[in-house]
Amino acid sequence: MEYPATRTAAISTTALTLASALTVTAASALDHRDRHTAPERLHAAARSGSFDILTRQASGLKARFTEPDGTPVAGLPVKFTVSGEKTLLCETTTDTDGYAECETPALPPLSASAVKLLTSGYDATTHGTLRYTPTTAHNTIGLTTP
Repeated sequence: MEYPATRTAAISTTALTLASALTVTAASALDHRDRHTAPERLHAAARSGSFDILTRQASGLKARFTEPDGTPVAGLPVKFTVSGEKTLLCETTTDTDGYAECETPALPPLSASAVKLLTSGYDATTHGTLRYTPTTAHNTIGLTTP
């Protein structure tokens, strides 16, 4: 069966239009997938900790990470370090309320690190993710005695 030339031209034009529409749609979907949004800034706050001078043990190191609207962020890896020198005290993750707590911090390896901890405090830092920018909370350490 042979179609008139106008019908063949109409079918060809329709097929070409559909192919173009599919190409534009596919390109748009790829462009949208490849375009990612900028990471969000988090709010972070750290609680003042304490340091037992006899045992050289820090306690009360705790920080909270939330989105700008106050929503807690769970599952973020957090490193607690001596501020200024980055001596690692512990690593943990935020709980469902956005809190990270250094439950059993390591002893600062050098007495100089213990002095730095007392004079400069500590940092609770989460490294950046695809969704959030790197964020650090800082606070001080007070002395406790038995």
